[in-house]
Amino acid sequence: MNIGHHSGFVDTHIHLEDARGLEAVRAAGITAVRDAGTKEGAGLKTGTALRSVPAIVSAGWALYKKGGYGSLFGVPVETREEIRGEIIKLKRAGAGIIKIMGSGMVSLKEPGAITRGGFHPEEVRFIVGEAAAAGLGVMAHANGAAAIAAATESGVRSVEHGFFMTERALEGMAKHGTYWTPTVGALARAADSATISEEMRTYVTALTASHLEMIGRAREIGVPLAVGTDCVLPDPEYRKIYDAELSFFERAGISREDVLRIACEGGARLLGI
Repeated sequence: MNIGHHSGFVDTHIHLEDARGLEAVRAAGITAVRDAGTKEGAGLKTGTALRSVPAIVSAGWALYKKGGYGSLFGVPVETREEIRGEIIKLKRAGAGIIKIMGSGMVSLKEPGAITRGGFHPEEVRFIVGEAAAAGLGVMAHANGAAAIAAATESGVRSVEHGFFMTERALEGMAKHGTYWTPTVGALARAADSATISEEMRTYVTALTASHLEMIGRAREIGVPLAVGTDCVLPDPEYRKIYDAELSFFERAGISREDVLRIACEGGARLLGI
């Protein structure tokens, strides 16, 4: 298979815990990754040289709104001065992208709910502007139509997860050329690793089906897509998890050939390689 300039598989959403995570990536045959950050900024310590194999674009650590979701992956910010300061720190540390927690996560306790977290739309615009001034794009963890719209309209490079996606939100992403990394398998893995009610498990299955429908629709209307696993690495099951993510795209009604194109060429374009 030779798709465009970069023909290898790309994972546009992982979390590197240490250098052993890169060995897991190499062993899985993935040639480029985007590290969405850890609290310790471990991805930056592994080096961000694009000529390495795998190529790495690292967010270092995420920015999240004080009091909201995100403490596992980053640092809390409240004021514009704090936001600007963290972006400058990340730029100096070698980050290739800024990661923000634009919403909470899908609740595994209450069907249809999203946990507390996220930034106001004007704060997202400010972050995108500050990142651009530093020569960086923004990847936004965003669940729910409001958070997705705020991210898209502010000019983020990609929306991560995007659960509770709507047709209107997709149209906005198509209009702005915003990439979507839907991380389908992440929700299923979270549900499997948690003690949840049978009602909640049934709900997660339904939400996954809805998510797949939106992925298929995204492809139809021209939303650029990328494959991301949301794996915390190292993980001995990594290649199996990546292959499962490809299978989810096929279940969304996308042909195998197009899924491979999304996984390789789409990912490479999103990473800018």
